[in-house]
Order: sequence, then C-alpha cells, then structure tokens
Amino acid sequence: MKTKLLLLTFLGFFALNAQTTHNLDWFMNIGANVDLTINQGDTVIWTWGDAAPHTVENEVGNSVETFNSGIITGIGETYSYTFTVVGDNSYFCGIHGAASMSGTITVNEILGIEENKFNSITIYPNPSSSKINFELPKNMQTGQILVFDILGKQIYTHEFELEKTITIDILNWNSGSYFLKIISGENEQTERFIKN
Repeated sequence: MKTKLLLLTFLGFFALNAQTTHNLDWFMNIGANVDLTINQGDTVIWTWGDAAPHTVENEVGNSVETFNSGIITGIGETYSYTFTVVGDNSYFCGIHGAASMSGTITVNEILGIEENKFNSITIYPNPSSSKINFELPKNMQTGQILVFDILGKQIYTHEFELEKTITIDILNWNSGSYFLKIISGENEQTERFIKN
C-alpha cells in the first residue's frame, strides 16, 4: 500500500509540472491578436482551418526565438514548436500578413520545485543541447541524482560522493523538459532543466 501511495504521489507531482501542448486554429483573416501565454518548455500547435497556403513565422526583431513553418497548405495540416526561452514571440503568416494573421506567444519562466531547500543547486547551461552541469552545495557530500523525463520515467541515475560538479551528457536525449531529483541523506530537492 505504501508503495502504491508513493507511486501515485510521484506521478501526481509530474502531472502538475508536465509540459503542456496548446492548440491554435490558423486560417485566413483570423485576426491580429492570436495571443497565448505559456510556460517555458510548452509546445504550441497551429492547425490549418482552411485550404489556403499559410506560414507561421516569428517577427524578426520582436521575438526571442526563431521559428518558421515554411509554406503549408491544406485543412487540418499542423505546425508545432516548443518554446524554451522566456519572453515574447510575435509571429504572423508570411503569405497573408500581420494585419490578417498574427499574434504573440508569451513564454513565462517555470521556477524549480524545492521539497527541502539545501543551498541552491546551480544548473548550467539551461537549456542545453549537449551537456548539463550541476554544482552541488558544500553540505551535500554524498547522495544520488535521478533524472526523469516528462512522463515520469526514470532515465538516469548517478551516485555521488565528494563531487562538487557533475556533468551529464544529454546529446542523444529527446528535446523537452526533464526533472532532476537530488537525494542526500534525508534531504531531497527537485529541479527542472530543458534539452533543446
């Protein structure tokens, strides 16, 4: 019974912090205010609502990320993009223009979740495409690092002893959000990082 309760608690934790997918309809004359506020690591899917050709592309100079669907034609066609940088992303249809089809995706930062706060754990670079480094506080002498994917599946384990900096090679991991759980004695701390 205790194991089942722990599993349900664990899965609930990840469900609350899971990456979210947002769906937007995309068709001619939808307007200039197709705006959305999301969290860092969330994915937006634009779905074509008419048979006309469209693009979804960031507005250069008014967007913190660069994305471009290219020309896509057909009802029900989609384009998706996962946003990893905090800030505003103005976007539009390159064929029909900003006055007819545009909006802004605002990306908010998600703060790390702390169950028992040690001293701060430094994670860098975050997001990263190849390696993640963790600097452990001085009061963490021994312990274990566990990494879970967005579905709550454990994908990495590392036992540490007297290590100050730990590097994990994430080059071959899928893009998305991951959760790092550090256990040292009776203390636990969970942090989030993004593989781009």
